[in-house]
Amino acid sequence: MKILLCLLAGYLIGSISFAYLFTIFLTGKDIRQIGTGNPGAANVARSIGKKWGIAVWLGDTIKGVIPMFIAKEIGITNIILLTLVGLSAVFGHCYSLFLKFKGGKGASTTGGIILFLMPILFPVVIALWFIAQKINPRSPKVLLSCVLFYFVCLFFAYGLRSGMDIFWQAFMSTLLLIIGGIIVNPDVLKEMRRGSGEKQ
Repeated sequence: MKILLCLLAGYLIGSISFAYLFTIFLTGKDIRQIGTGNPGAANVARSIGKKWGIAVWLGDTIKGVIPMFIAKEIGITNIILLTLVGLSAVFGHCYSLFLKFKGGKGASTTGGIILFLMPILFPVVIALWFIAQKINPRSPKVLLSCVLFYFVCLFFAYGLRSGMDIFWQAFMSTLLLIIGGIIVNPDVLKEMRRGSGEKQ
């Protein structure tokens, strides 16, 4: 019952769209009607200003942290269960109850999960995200290279420091995040196929 309540709470918290709220408050416009139409931090940064994009990014990141913090406080400590609670916030962000089940892509909220569960790797994830965006975010080679580098960092950060049991839990948690990301963004595979034919 506690897990189900945390999943529900995660979804509801994730459904809060800071991109929509900030934009409607500052401009009176619906973020879904301007720029790319995506209710996320990047669109806010481009359409309203970088500082507001950063504010939305922070809010969306915190959305991933809060449900897991609550879950841990009431006794849920298994990393896989905590990951699922965090993913419920990602699903809320991507299929917001308050935006007629539409939303952003969930990257920032997923980052919040990593920040909470694997804080050592959070700067690595941010750096890899910027690198992928700079080179070609649709390229399978770029994305797979980033994922491989992440897992290498995961091994050194947790496998060698905390033991292989912790490493494998973190490894499985990461796989869940990847699977969850593909589920909420099914077009990513199509983009990767298109990107595979582009010049790097």
